Amino acid sequence: MSKIKAIWRGKLIAERKEDQITYRLFKVDAFFVEAKINPLLGFARDFRPIEDEQNAMRPYLPEPVSLNYSLF
Repeated sequence: MSKIKAIWRGKLIAERKEDQITYRLFKVDAFFVEAKINPLLGFARDFRPIEDEQNAMRPYLPEPVSLNYSLF
């Protein structure tokens, strides 16, 4: 329970939805935690710690656009 309280005291950095699941990324001190939120019950059902900021942010950034044609 103390881990859950620590995460909710962290700063919410990003949120994304995948299918029916909401993911929230929190920054807690020097690390990141991703919470998987159960949409029916409204509480986190899984937590995943992430140490590296680039890995933490990757799923929350938009996909890069790929241009597969030549202008000339």
